[in-house]
Amino acid sequence: MDLTSELLLKFPATQISTLKNFKKSRITIHPQAYGFNLCYLNMFKNLTADLDISNRIKELHVWKTSEFDGYSIFNNIHLYLSYLKQDINEVTLIIHNQQSFSDDELAFLMELCSREFIQFIKSTKFDIKPLNPRKTLHLINTHLSRQTLLTLNKESSLKPHHQMSLELLAHLLSCSRNQLNQRMKKIKQERTQIFNELSLHSRCVKDLLDHSNSDLSAEKIWRS
Repeated sequence: MDLTSELLLKFPATQISTLKNFKKSRITIHPQAYGFNLCYLNMFKNLTADLDISNRIKELHVWKTSEFDGYSIFNNIHLYLSYLKQDINEVTLIIHNQQSFSDDELAFLMELCSREFIQFIKSTKFDIKPLNPRKTLHLINTHLSRQTLLTLNKESSLKPHHQMSLELLAHLLSCSRNQLNQRMKKIKQERTQIFNELSLHSRCVKDLLDHSNSDLSAEKIWRS
């Protein structure tokens, strides 16, 4: 069963509405899905090309709750971001009227959206040259369902951990762990160079670099 079918099985009551001016619509990311949005935004910066939505029916699942006047997005965030970026005007809304979510419903959506994000990574091409692997792992391990990550580790014949490793991230991105290690090494070198250059002109920065336990105060910043 695909993810959309699972969603409709859990939340069968829907309405259909056609939105003529999508960019001006009152649609926001649901607060419970904000972490997923951060994960998607991070990966969108590394896309080799815009998502190919040319042959796709332009539709979105949206939620009508008591918290917002308009609609909110919980799942299919990658489509929402793509429609905004590619300036799509007409979108069909599949509206779920949900005054509030029970703990069970929230757990279901968190799991479904986590699997949706993993599918997005696996099926999309990314340029790893600008990618920050450490930040990417932090976002994934902070916001994705622990059960999703555990299942993914087991399926990949890795240790049954509840977190994504650098090795697993490399596997999903179709690159090597060494490539990601090299990318992290380069980021560290670039940051070290920036701090070294700043220390030549700022006593405050030099003090922090020379003494890691140094206290940072507004007065020190002002004087530097």
